[in-house]
Amino acid sequence: MKIKYLKDTHDSVSGDVKNIPDMAANVLIKLGIAEEFKELVKKTTTKAKPKAEEQE
Repeated sequence: MKIKYLKDTHDSVSGDVKNIPDMAANVLIKLGIAEEFKELVKKTTTKAKPKAEEQE
């Protein structure tokens, strides 16, 4: 599970994001040391290209 550290620990500083085993992640979350990190998925959209004006 990916977690984001809220407090400094022996191997991480506040703000670090790490992928650790679920059991360890749940302990850190319950102790208030970390929170689950959910990545935002950016949806790509294509914008319509403006049509070129006809030249006479």
